[in-house]
Amino acid sequence: MKYILGIDVGTSNVKAVLFDEHGNEARVASRESRTINGPGNQVEQDMNEVWENVKACVRDVAQSEEARQAEILGVGVTGQGEGCWLIDREGNPVQNAILWCDGRAVKEVQALTEEHPQTGELYYKTTGTPPLLGSQMILLKWMKENRREVLDRAYKLVFCKDWVRFKMTGEIRAELTDSLTSMVDARRGGIAEEVLQALGLEDYRSYLPDPVRSDEIVGTLLDSFADEVGLKRGLPVIAGALDTSATALGLGAIHEKDVCVILGTTCASEIVMRREDCEFGAENTRFEKHPLGDLFVELQPTLNGTPNIDWMLENIAGTRDFNEIDRIVESAPVGCGGVVYHPYIGVAGERAPFYHPYARASFFGISQVTTRAELIRAVYEGISLSIRDCLPDVDKSGTIFLAGGGAKSPVWAQMIADVVGMRVMIPAGKELGAKGVALMAGVSLGLYENYEEAVAKACTFSRVYEPDAVNARKYDLLYELYRKARLHYQEIWDYRHQMNKKIKAIGEENGQK
Repeated sequence: MKYILGIDVGTSNVKAVLFDEHGNEARVASRESRTINGPGNQVEQDMNEVWENVKACVRDVAQSEEARQAEILGVGVTGQGEGCWLIDREGNPVQNAILWCDGRAVKEVQALTEEHPQTGELYYKTTGTPPLLGSQMILLKWMKENRREVLDRAYKLVFCKDWVRFKMTGEIRAELTDSLTSMVDARRGGIAEEVLQALGLEDYRSYLPDPVRSDEIVGTLLDSFADEVGLKRGLPVIAGALDTSATALGLGAIHEKDVCVILGTTCASEIVMRREDCEFGAENTRFEKHPLGDLFVELQPTLNGTPNIDWMLENIAGTRDFNEIDRIVESAPVGCGGVVYHPYIGVAGERAPFYHPYARASFFGISQVTTRAELIRAVYEGISLSIRDCLPDVDKSGTIFLAGGGAKSPVWAQMIADVVGMRVMIPAGKELGAKGVALMAGVSLGLYENYEEAVAKACTFSRVYEPDAVNARKYDLLYELYRKARLHYQEIWDYRHQMNKKIKAIGEENGQK
């Protein structure tokens, strides 16, 4: 049987997965990735450390019994998007990578949204994405304003998966799904030259490789890398794709109006659309490129999904046994007696379905009779309500393809079906981003005739959840409360931020930290 190696370089974990032609995961290797948190809501990763994790995962797979018996045809890479990954002419990092969830560029975003709204509108309508913290274009501007001496030592600005692919092949290339997050004119497909000029970044145009199609073969494995990890020399490597776009394909979402939700570090909700139906620059929208043809996705990626669960497990639950957590959630009533949780727990605020750099998580409606079980359930409901908030106009007669770590919970999957009011389908297998790029490589290398055949052959589903009509009516009411509170919080979040600055200033005046 023929196989493809898919590599997924996530924020929290790096994975290498060997897929057979039926989409089965023959071998999976994983390594945790370390993030480095600094002042001013800074979030970074050591690029060399990320690469070492990739090598370790690929070595684990390549030297496995499954791989030794397999005919591996090629390699695809996906990974976390956005951020700032800079390399010099020798291909070495000039600094740590600044990640997509970094919060340092508040002033740069404010300049485009408040001080120079015409430039901000040009940015939005050209790229299809509003100016956001962590976007590559915004971080390039931040680097010019704050670390120009470091920026000027660099040679190319790439994305996470492009860094890994470069280390495997020696080829510096960019790819359309990643580049379109903020660097590409969404209508024409090339680098957004007009936006670069408007931001005063035209001197760094040479840093930006022109993007190619996701499934284009862009190189072969370096002999040194292949020998080090135990792969066959000369294996072809495709350009790959942004993790959210690759996951859509790995789920089988290749048709207009398909909906998928990825319950991971970011909770990303996606609707597949044709280019001509995308209203670039429309309020509260964000469009990214789907790996296939002229398809796009309307993407609403919250800054934090499962980190809300991590916080709850650490501070409320009293257990890390997810089977026990599911039993606790089921024991609490739908709506938790009117307790609502808003899941904006990230240090950089929120970006979907609205942007606010100072948004924060909160419980609303707690009283002396509120139970621990209700608080736990409220966190799950809050993330589920956030998904609904990101899908306001979706056709509810359709299906949500649900992926990510959170999809393992049957209780949560049913809750999402009830909250959104749509059927939820859970795929067989777990590594959907890696599967997406494996399918791309399979089509490019002739393993599948086309994407329809690839999806029909390799994308299957293990569970289906239909919405409960009674619970859906209850959640309609809870969602209205969720949204009303969220809209009223905007002013309070701003006040809180200014208050904290004043408290800090008072402390500094009196010699306190």
